[in-house]
Amino acid sequence: MSTTPLRVGVVGAGSIAHIAQLPTLVARDDVELDVLVSRREDPSELVRRWGFSTAAPTVEQALERDLDALFVLTPRSEHVAGVRSALEADVDVFCEKPLATATSDAEQLADLADEHERVLMVGFNRRFAPTYVAAREEFGDAGATFCVAQKNRRGSEYRATFENAIHMVDLLRWFCPGEPVDVSAHAAGDDPWQEDGVSALIRFAGGGTGVLTAARTAGAWAEKLDAYGAERSAEVVAPDSVTLTKDGVSTVRSMSPEAFGWATATNTFGFAAAVHHFLDRVRDRGAPLTSGREAARTQALLDDILQAADLPVKEQEGRTWASHATR
Repeated sequence: MSTTPLRVGVVGAGSIAHIAQLPTLVARDDVELDVLVSRREDPSELVRRWGFSTAAPTVEQALERDLDALFVLTPRSEHVAGVRSALEADVDVFCEKPLATATSDAEQLADLADEHERVLMVGFNRRFAPTYVAAREEFGDAGATFCVAQKNRRGSEYRATFENAIHMVDLLRWFCPGEPVDVSAHAAGDDPWQEDGVSALIRFAGGGTGVLTAARTAGAWAEKLDAYGAERSAEVVAPDSVTLTKDGVSTVRSMSPEAFGWATATNTFGFAAAVHHFLDRVRDRGAPLTSGREAARTQALLDDILQAADLPVKEQEGRTWASHATR
């Protein structure tokens, strides 16, 4: 495997990028942060802070710099254009979730990656979080018979389930092998564009059953997953702990003690491991765990859940989505 530094471009440098991807990229000695794409009038402070060689106002200008990989970390409405431009320029892409605002666009991008033989990975970081990895490994290739995934928090937002619960939908697909064969769902609240939450029941071809709870009426943020199968149990209280039980004996792993008190969201939520996984695939040309194709399948299942709950599967015309990111 080549040790030549990878020339990397980054599009967008909002709050998640500052917490997750940028610190991880800076820490790698085999990565050259070549260009930052930003619409800021003066991005020089960001360029200096993270050690970029330069900045560019557009993705197209960045792609003129002979990049090996591009990280698309913009608001979701801009994902498709950035990813498509990079793939057409034969550049590998890491894209924040979701890959697109419409499943049809996500599928087309996955096709484009195949056509150009490019690595396309989507940031479903929970599959790389240590607690979730330990829980999933407990069930091997057969997966879990039952899996209950919850992500609950105070207050709703525009297209709340699409924006936030998609992580849990992806985990259900990962824990329960096979394509979904039956989906039922119910939404709470009077505004379909800003629901109070969703519950769903999914039956998978591999024999597993998944349950989703995504309440936006909770007292506080909480994320957890319970999985059962082959007389084993796994309980994840994200991102801090996982309890594995077999033959009546439970083993608990806690992230903070393992990190000597220095556990950070960058590592416990799997952000750093996802970046490392992508860069390793850029080098070895293997298929990433959360490829564009996998992401499109997760989004298709989420569409099924939204439709079953009588919620929209497309953006509201003329409505601007507010991201935590700033560019």
